[in-house]
Amino acid sequence: MNKRKMYWRMVTSSILRRRSRVLIAVLAVAIGATTLSGLAAIAIDVPSQMAQEMRLYGANLVVVPSEKNDNLTDQTINRIDEVVKSSGSTLVGSAAFDYQPVSINDQPYVAAGTDIDAVKAINPYWYIEGEWPSADGQVLIGREIASTIDAKVGDSITVSQLAEGASSAAPQSGGQDASTAPGTTAMSGAPEIPEGSHMMPDGTIMKNSEMPGYDPSKNVDGIYVGDQPQSAQSGAPTTKKDAIEQLTQNKPTAPVAPGNGKGQAPDPVDTRDISLTVSGILETGGSEDGFLFMSTADMSQLTGKDTSYGVSEYSVAGQAEAVSALAKQINDAVDGVKASTVTRLTHSDEGVLTMLRSLMGMITIIVLALTMIGVSTTMMAVVAERRNEIGLRKALGAHSKSIVREFLGEGVMLGILGGAIGAVLGYLLAIVICLNVFHRTIAFHPLMGVITVLASVIIATLACLIPVRRALDVDPALVLRGE
Repeated sequence: MNKRKMYWRMVTSSILRRRSRVLIAVLAVAIGATTLSGLAAIAIDVPSQMAQEMRLYGANLVVVPSEKNDNLTDQTINRIDEVVKSSGSTLVGSAAFDYQPVSINDQPYVAAGTDIDAVKAINPYWYIEGEWPSADGQVLIGREIASTIDAKVGDSITVSQLAEGASSAAPQSGGQDASTAPGTTAMSGAPEIPEGSHMMPDGTIMKNSEMPGYDPSKNVDGIYVGDQPQSAQSGAPTTKKDAIEQLTQNKPTAPVAPGNGKGQAPDPVDTRDISLTVSGILETGGSEDGFLFMSTADMSQLTGKDTSYGVSEYSVAGQAEAVSALAKQINDAVDGVKASTVTRLTHSDEGVLTMLRSLMGMITIIVLALTMIGVSTTMMAVVAERRNEIGLRKALGAHSKSIVREFLGEGVMLGILGGAIGAVLGYLLAIVICLNVFHRTIAFHPLMGVITVLASVIIATLACLIPVRRALDVDPALVLRGE
């Protein structure tokens, strides 16, 4: 029997003779290895799983027309899709929106023509009372609109928009009508509108001073002019909200008849109307509660024009840096668009992952430190038990190096046993956590198992250094005298 075999035989027999104490040390190492292996497996797989889960909360990349273009064409959107696919990013879903100002019961709102199935794919978190629209002629309305017009699921509503070329406001200056020149009477058969009054859309006449938000400075030639949206600022919109405001501002919505405000009855207003059935009521707690969502076919029928999109949203699985890089790629590769990330969502992704990694790192460090303390305490007890044996070996001429090698060998054996057990238990722990949190399993990484065993060996070996030093301090003379 050579020295190496003899050495490992001594180490093994020493461990087997003290099974109870060694078992405690192995369990301490196994607990540390389980924590290390499990949290490491989660840290490797969770970012991708977290990215998938965060995609349930809506798009994280928005593309709007730049100052060069008024809208996004189908060709432009197809080009953007090609860039996204070629980038290697995982596209969860995308949806383009044609936002248009509309009116219901003479109240102005904003409607979005889109692919309803695509919207459903990128916004699975939306709470719908009723059902998503499944065919043309159906509409999804926000909770705010439903409350205002007292609409319920299954009701039929009429959505209106002024036809192309129709006017929704009275002329501001010089707007005399040929039939109502100064000194003439109002049109025959029309109700007389007193000076300083205004005819409401329902036909009632109200004094300008009684109008909500009345301001004398907003009266032009006796005509009440309500608050109008400000003109769009120059430059391309930078957010989805800015894009919607820019797309819908200064566009006529409610079918209010024009008139000169001096006794002239309202002229018939040319509007385009469409009757839609409310299939569901949307409630998100966000701005979506104030929108209508219909199919692009219904929107084209309402506007009388082909669909042209103002915003395209993308839900891309990836961390903040990857999504920002994709936005830059789109801006560089596609002319006439401005792509930007939804900061709230991308930062949420990164913030959650950073916090999760920090938490797992702290837990791992604490558990490994406790593992070292447990192993070191156990080995100290072993040294105390073997004090007479160590003293006798020294008295017989055993070198200190042989004693060090024997104790370190025991530490290596403890690390291998505890690490192997911990690697298996850690993977099972990671599966349980992922199934309960993300409802999916994770892959086993063999390299992670090897790293866990090596880390356990290192931890156990380091934990043996203090007990080894205590063993080297044993005085053979004192031991032989029984002191």
